[in-house]
Amino acid sequence: MKLFDAPAITISIDNPRAIYLQNYKFFTSNIMRVLQVNDMTIEQYVFYLNVVRGLATGFDWSTKFSGPVLKSQIVNVPNIKEQKQIGSFFNQLDTLITLQQRLTSLTLLLKALADVDEQDRDEIEEEYLTNKYLDDNNHLKLKPVEHDYEAFCSVMNNMVGFDQASKVIDNYNYFRKLIKDSEINSAELYEAMNHFNMVYIELSSDANEENPQVIFESLNSTGVSLSSSDLVRNFLLMKLDSQKQAELYKKYLVKIERMFATKTFAEFIRHYLIVKTHVSVKRNGVYNSYKDYFLSQGLSSEDALADLFKSANYYDQILNHKANDNKFNKILEHINVMDSKVVFPYLMLLMNLLDDGETDQVEVNNLAHILESYLFRLKVCQMPTNGLNKIVVGLCDLSKENGNLKFRLLRLLKANFPDDRKLLDSLMEVDLYRQRNDLAKLSLIVLEEHRTRETINFDDAQVEHIMPQCLNAEWRLQVTNADKMKEQYGGTLGNLTLTKYNQ
Repeated sequence: MKLFDAPAITISIDNPRAIYLQNYKFFTSNIMRVLQVNDMTIEQYVFYLNVVRGLATGFDWSTKFSGPVLKSQIVNVPNIKEQKQIGSFFNQLDTLITLQQRLTSLTLLLKALADVDEQDRDEIEEEYLTNKYLDDNNHLKLKPVEHDYEAFCSVMNNMVGFDQASKVIDNYNYFRKLIKDSEINSAELYEAMNHFNMVYIELSSDANEENPQVIFESLNSTGVSLSSSDLVRNFLLMKLDSQKQAELYKKYLVKIERMFATKTFAEFIRHYLIVKTHVSVKRNGVYNSYKDYFLSQGLSSEDALADLFKSANYYDQILNHKANDNKFNKILEHINVMDSKVVFPYLMLLMNLLDDGETDQVEVNNLAHILESYLFRLKVCQMPTNGLNKIVVGLCDLSKENGNLKFRLLRLLKANFPDDRKLLDSLMEVDLYRQRNDLAKLSLIVLEEHRTRETINFDDAQVEHIMPQCLNAEWRLQVTNADKMKEQYGGTLGNLTLTKYNQ
């Protein structure tokens, strides 16, 4: 009995009742199951649909990637008798493509199984993990991305000689823990994994056929949207031959990836685009904005990566306040304490102008100090900061005011710049202690450094109250209306001091 007028169907994991007929070749993401349906009986179809529904139930796509990979196996592993029954049914199917997952995570899962399951260890290692006839890559079948290579080899070699933080090692340890804590033994889990089938998709190099970049943009291998940095990286490398890809990846991208976590990398690209285009860029529009910029400038992939790497170094220096000038670094540290990343594009611009010889360090320090003062005064005076993004976009446009940096900066800040009187009043009245971003500590450190010219370690210092937060009888006896005084002035700057003793 033929149920469908098509050689294959796809069934949505999110909604197993949603069935799509497939008459032509197609691509599928991890949320679809593909089934060849020629000559399938209605009983077989109903049984299969119930299996899919069981898999979909309770699957949490918001959890970390490694969790769903393993949890999906634990939830769906039947006993040996049931495995044979299901296996008999699956053998009647031409092709079954199950949840598509990353090879690295599956390899780590297999390694964890091998380390826990002595009975199947040799089979797992020889069948899936290593190739004794391959001299390259330390006999390992899988070669991960460059920045994970050392950690991956360490796991494969039983944690020899690697003591740095790594998601690869974290995930391996996570798998081992779940396997050990599971009610299902490792042998049954390994047996269930033998029902996996590998999907191999070959893309044509013909420009009139599939576009690999478009396919990559639509793929979702973890249940989480691809990051802007992933999309930009592949946009720049996809059209190059493999040798050039490897060269540029090692020369630029590996170094950038070591500087930044994924979210920081994406935010860096957004700030980079503000510097280059003088236009505000939304977080969900970074990739499309970068493509437009790349094409409008007629850049090559190598030129684009070289410029990204140059700017990434500026961004890293700003984040970690490790530029070549101590005074500038102190300003960067204060801006980071105030969590004012919105001004990073302008700071990147200043650093680029300095490197290009279009300004000097004295002017850069002066401009950065004006910006620091502006940010501090806004926060102390509790004034809105939602206009900062527009101001920074304007500051990055050097075509205005004939490139006079200081005049441009002062003109854009003037309308909303709190004067000294307003700042003084706020310092006496505002509860700085309860302000976000350690504003009270920053204020005290700046005052102390200005008074003594000593450098104070921000992390070692702590804010202490002179009139304590919990008043005893003596305080209430010596100070009239002590509780009211504490409530009104307890968190103001005049009642606060720095200490290193109450850590």
